[in-house]
Amino acid sequence: MPERMLQKARLGGVVLVSSVLLGCSPLPSQPAARGLYADLHRAVEFRESSDWVVDRLEVEQALEAVMESVCRSEPEAREDARLWIASEIEREGGASEGLYAQEGLSRRVKRVRRMERVLTLLEAAEHAAGECPYWIEADGTFRGIESDEGRFVIFAETRGGGALLVTDGEVGIGGGGGGRLLLGRGFGPRLTLGVGFELGVDGRLPQTPEGRRTFEGVLASSVPLLVRFANMSRVVDLELAWTQRYDSPTRHGFRVGIGYGLTTPRVSGLKPYGVLWIGYGVTPPSRGEPADHTLWLGTRVGFDWDP
Repeated sequence: MPERMLQKARLGGVVLVSSVLLGCSPLPSQPAARGLYADLHRAVEFRESSDWVVDRLEVEQALEAVMESVCRSEPEAREDARLWIASEIEREGGASEGLYAQEGLSRRVKRVRRMERVLTLLEAAEHAAGECPYWIEADGTFRGIESDEGRFVIFAETRGGGALLVTDGEVGIGGGGGGRLLLGRGFGPRLTLGVGFELGVDGRLPQTPEGRRTFEGVLASSVPLLVRFANMSRVVDLELAWTQRYDSPTRHGFRVGIGYGLTTPRVSGLKPYGVLWIGYGVTPPSRGEPADHTLWLGTRVGFDWDP
């Protein structure tokens, strides 16, 4: 049974990571233009999530969220981003209105329509760039606000969920939760690596002779290594953790996990996110105790902080 759990987790991981990497939104090759485009794209994507009707009105509402990025980008980076977006629209087949007449509201039409909205937002921001405050200076090394690329970040999050426990052939149910901090660094526009410390409580829900269930918890900690793949607002997390359960005696093991989630735009250095995750943990036999296998299903909620 544990081997089948691990095989399914591996297969799920391959499918999730492949879906994100193969379906990734294209990005400009120039780092400065890439960071600016990512910020503009996220602003449009976020407003589209609550519906987007009239371009002029939506762009006016979105301008405030992107002006810091535009003011900190040099004119060359803005022009590189503008030319790249225009070339992508052309590569996709031209204006979305013409494509819509041919194929309806297809996936390609939605992609082109979003890029057109990003371009419209960029052009509106360019017109407003003359009003940038004097204390925000253009910086040739600016890589955008939303991406982790080239910067150190701190992940702070809570974790909780239920678990299926297998010990010496017996199956039970349990759960737990906790909090953790990780130090991460972005390597490129899509990859972030992080390592940190987690502290929480793991437990099980044994059934009493009267048929009731009680929670029996034990302090637990782990040292997780996180690999995050990002595609704009979507993230896929792969995790490997060394675990400790402070039972009597203390027992050590490991956990692997995979998660899929969404992030929101960064505000005051904080980028909130939520992840649905599944994990498999094993505690090897020791001191006469049998091996424990745990299949986790839960959520992680936190934020990515750029200090």
